[in-house]
Amino acid sequence: MEAVKTVLERSKQMESALVYRDINNIPKCKVCGEPIGIAVKMSFGTKLYPRACRCRREAYERQQTLDINRQKQIRLKQIISNSMMNKNFKEFTLENWDHKLGNENLYNIAKQYISKFAQMKAENKGMLIYGEPGNGKTYFSACIANALVQKLIPVICVGAIALTERIGQSKRTWGDEGIFTVLNTLENADLIIIDDLGTEEDNKWTRAMMYQIIEKRNTVNLPVIITTNISMQELKERYDDRTYSRLSSMCSFIRNTGNDIRKIQGKEKTDKFIKELFGG
Repeated sequence: MEAVKTVLERSKQMESALVYRDINNIPKCKVCGEPIGIAVKMSFGTKLYPRACRCRREAYERQQTLDINRQKQIRLKQIISNSMMNKNFKEFTLENWDHKLGNENLYNIAKQYISKFAQMKAENKGMLIYGEPGNGKTYFSACIANALVQKLIPVICVGAIALTERIGQSKRTWGDEGIFTVLNTLENADLIIIDDLGTEEDNKWTRAMMYQIIEKRNTVNLPVIITTNISMQELKERYDDRTYSRLSSMCSFIRNTGNDIRKIQGKEKTDKFIKELFGG
């Protein structure tokens, strides 16, 4: 907002000088070199009106974008109260990535997606990461969410179970209007990440809700990232051709073939415990 205040202060100063005679020497910004005034010929002479230079215009636009994104993030937090982004997930970052255990391909994909998110958003390019349980899909998606949130980009990162439960709770409280409220609020997110698709209760209603969420993202031309432990054939059979077709058009399907990190970490923890027990 400092840029806006500066422009207003200059405006007041220039308004006090109604007639400007030296039209060939209009003051210029010391930063970008553009004129900070514009001379307009009047019947009584020439009047100098304030004009925001390039650096001031850019500063104002940046501030406007930050303010809009902050407001979006506040609204998202109010509606999606059971987001999976709890205290533990805040530690899931690329800086904390374990390169000995984690899939390097996923690491590089996450890094590039974060750096090129403006382009990914503009082109509605999402991802569907599938593979065996425990091989780092959730960590991968949380890394992307945390990095973008740090840049004040509105992101919803939520488990499939939590998301359907939240919609169900809104329906019980407000009826169909509650469903529409949640679905419409999802539009405030530049990116939605749905973790563990296929773990939610399998019935006609939850399948319909998932389709509506995906279709809504497609309609507003905004990306979605999905992680799942089920195969693509199971996905197609469970959510029907319509949902599968939408995901195919919006997401790149990426199979994660990494090791079961949880099993490896569990074995390391057990080995350490035995060692401590027997003083080995």
